[in-house]
Amino acid sequence: MTRARPARRPVLLYDAECRLCRFAARAIVRLDRDAELAVLPLQDDDAAGLLSRLPEEERLASWRLVRPGGDIAGEGRGAPELLSALRLTRPIARLVQLVPPQALDATYRLVAGNRRRLGRLVPDGPTPRRFP
Repeated sequence: MTRARPARRPVLLYDAECRLCRFAARAIVRLDRDAELAVLPLQDDDAAGLLSRLPEEERLASWRLVRPGGDIAGEGRGAPELLSALRLTRPIARLVQLVPPQALDATYRLVAGNRRRLGRLVPDGPTPRRFP
């Protein structure tokens, strides 16, 4: 098992095998002008250490945001926290926090269930990695 390095900033973990996920990760990196987030593919060895608290079968089930203390957010209900982590998206986070968590999760499941189809609509590109 890979040992987790302590994170100095939140770490966004995403599916590098998903074109839509890579696109979203690249967009987040571009929005993150202050480098407030670390960014890693879920398949990266360093990600395995960060996700050691989760059962093996859950590790690749969703994007994740790992806080410096080790707490993990993800799926739709993790969106406000991800948006809050970036200076440019903090105002949007305040609005998204008003949406019930169940609705955020349902929206996430809808997008995730169609990510192959949606991935065809976005440009393909490299897999971002910015860690630690």
